[in-house]
Amino acid sequence: MSTPTNSADSVELIDTLLDQAKTASGGRLLALHHDLARSPAVLAAYMGLRHAGADNGTLDPALRAAVMLTVGAVDGGDYSQAIATQLALVSGMSIEQTVAVRTAQADDARTAALLAVTREAAANAGLVSDDTWAAALGAGWRDEQLVEAFAYVALTVFVDYFTNYARTRLDVPPAPPIPGGGE
Repeated sequence: MSTPTNSADSVELIDTLLDQAKTASGGRLLALHHDLARSPAVLAAYMGLRHAGADNGTLDPALRAAVMLTVGAVDGGDYSQAIATQLALVSGMSIEQTVAVRTAQADDARTAALLAVTREAAANAGLVSDDTWAAALGAGWRDEQLVEAFAYVALTVFVDYFTNYARTRLDVPPAPPIPGGGE
């Protein structure tokens, strides 16, 4: 992909990227996409992260959504939690499961180990303790999968920081509240 050299190139790039975003989002452009489109570079960065996981990843859609729910809960991203909830529901998770993931509960020990890695990464600027990493490896995750999960950490942090920065309005159903007002 080349760098736009003039306004017409920039508009063409934005149109192409918005078409990709619309396709990737089930045929609907979100307020997020419109705000990202204010800069071709920012929209391209977002789409690059989305494509990287979708085109080359090995984690299934429910697990990707669980990672995004976890990270959004840690960094307080309302927009990412709302989107990830919708993705989780489409992937077969229940509303109760989405809330459980956001409160650091998983259906099984293997998933819990992966989400512990992503939770620590989100809470500590990417740092994960050796013990947490080793526990995930011991639970059956491969190093490649643990590193791949970081793409979803990065995507979620990107969305959360950007939607705060741009003051993007929430145009999808919000994630359900967490009982007791936890994370």
